[in-house]
Amino acid sequence: MPLEALADTFGERARPLGVLQLDVYLADLQQRHLRRLPSKRRDGPDEPPATLPIDTTLAGRAFQSITVHKVQDDEGLYRLWVPVLDGTERLGVLELIVTDVGEATLRRCRMLASLAALVIVSKSAYSDVYSQVQRTRLLAMQAEMEWAFMAPPTFATERVLVAAALEPAYEAGGDAYDYSLLGDRLSVAVIDAAGHDLTAGLIASVAMAGCRNTRRSGGDLLDLVDCVDHAIAGQFDESRFATALICELDIATGLLTWVVCGHPPPLLIRENQVVKELVREPHLPLGIRCGDVPPVVHSEQLQPGDRLLLYTDGVVEGRGADGRQFGLKRLSDFVIRNSARGMSAPETVRRLTHAVVDYQQGRLSDDSTILLLEWMSGDAGRQLTLRGDEALGSP
Repeated sequence: MPLEALADTFGERARPLGVLQLDVYLADLQQRHLRRLPSKRRDGPDEPPATLPIDTTLAGRAFQSITVHKVQDDEGLYRLWVPVLDGTERLGVLELIVTDVGEATLRRCRMLASLAALVIVSKSAYSDVYSQVQRTRLLAMQAEMEWAFMAPPTFATERVLVAAALEPAYEAGGDAYDYSLLGDRLSVAVIDAAGHDLTAGLIASVAMAGCRNTRRSGGDLLDLVDCVDHAIAGQFDESRFATALICELDIATGLLTWVVCGHPPPLLIRENQVVKELVREPHLPLGIRCGDVPPVVHSEQLQPGDRLLLYTDGVVEGRGADGRQFGLKRLSDFVIRNSARGMSAPETVRRLTHAVVDYQQGRLSDDSTILLLEWMSGDAGRQLTLRGDEALGSP
């Protein structure tokens, strides 16, 4: 089955389950809209909207809150919006029309949404349909290259959660993030290559490849920094480099170790307060060789529930219409305020990224990457997965 046949095939197969109609909506690259997956049966005046805003629609509310939402029409039929999740990554929502909203029907609809996620993810490896639906305009060449390398924006286990975002999504040319969990070791990297051109995108991609190559070969933090440093210095001239924050978190003990290579320090947030910036003596940026001087590995013991906010300088240095920078205080206050309201980390990061873009009237002067890491937050799994006992929302 080609991916573009998913909605038609699922709609046909779901009729014996009490589903009268089914459509698939997927979030765009910036997570501002839900865009309908093409369907061959949709060719008349009653075709549903191709795009739904995430911030102002019931479908968007289901996506944001990871709960099923419903509305009843004049004929007594129910329109359900069911989140589509790949593990803890939000892909979009299913729109289903059903005759009842009893537990049996809801269980079937949740099952369909889970199966849809599996099909979408597996088939996107050899189809461009998912990528086309995600995009509202042409990607720059360097952005095409970087997005092909980057990890999914959300990942979580019962012990750790990672939520990340990058703007400008369509013109990204230097910023990147990467993470991987192996046993109890979570590796995280935030990278900012100098420049905004194809070369910057290539340097960021080389840095991500170096991180993965070293990790997969059993190397440690110092090996990783050395590998990426040599790779960039050996292939690009002296004016091209990358700042980076490369971390490891032992998710069993909460011990954080990291190397800072000319990059802004992370913020440590504890009990909805910024405890401190983890300011340490930085190593030179990657690609600027410094002889035999090895980088210093720093450490910090986290407490259960701690959050680390990693970011690139484009986040805090972006200027608004009045010329003022977005700033570190505005950044930390946004995370704390939304977390205090019970908002999940991925939704907080989504809204924060939009706030950064909107603050600069949509014209970013530099790439902006945000990565929020939570250790032992307790309810991360419940916040990020669709469960049978979730509240059924309605207008």
